[in-house]
Amino acid sequence: MSSSSGSVFAVGGYMLCSATLLISNKYAIHKLPAPSFVLFSQLAGTAIVVKTAQALGYIKCDALEKSKAIKFLPVALIFLSTI
Repeated sequence: MSSSSGSVFAVGGYMLCSATLLISNKYAIHKLPAPSFVLFSQLAGTAIVVKTAQALGYIKCDALEKSKAIKFLPVALIFLSTI
């Protein structure tokens, strides 16, 4: 696979994932009008999948560092303010 076709595949995959998440989130909020709960469930589910994949040796994750978390805090707060 050439670099160009790999980029096209990556962009197409990202677009497909984004569209699928948008539609599934709209459906989830329609059926369960509790955006904070839906967000918490998605974040908790993601954390469980990532930690499980790490424990099984499928992926390698960096340890959670307080300095990195503090630097990311403004991004998280801005995201939460949009809900």
